[in-house]
Amino acid sequence: MFKVNNDSKKQDIIELLETVLLSKFSQLSRQEIEAMFSVSDIKQTRVYQEAKEEGKQEGKQEGKQEGRQEGRKNEAINLLLRILSKRFGKLGDSYIQNINSLEIEQLEKLGESLLDFADINDLEIWLKSEIEQ
Repeated sequence: MFKVNNDSKKQDIIELLETVLLSKFSQLSRQEIEAMFSVSDIKQTRVYQEAKEEGKQEGKQEGKQEGRQEGRKNEAINLLLRILSKRFGKLGDSYIQNINSLEIEQLEKLGESLLDFADINDLEIWLKSEIEQ
């Protein structure tokens, strides 16, 4: 057996061994592989740290994208409700619920379609046709 005094070299050797073992035991689950090593050893590897950081970055990007989409949807709903209320008076709860359940593409279509609505019945017909799809 040999002794390695340099921490950097130790880390490189651990990572090399892990890579070899992971490729040789690719059929094992993560839990089974972790059982072969101590969890703290695995968490110390560069591969683990890089994967963890990459996962964090992907999560942040997905969160930002979802936040933007949710904000866009909320703004569209609020604008449409204000316009419809101004045009047809106070909207009933069922109209509000149905509009809140629409996807962003449907909200955009509603924004265009409401220009052609003569009365609240046109909104009701439009909502029924969209929700049934």
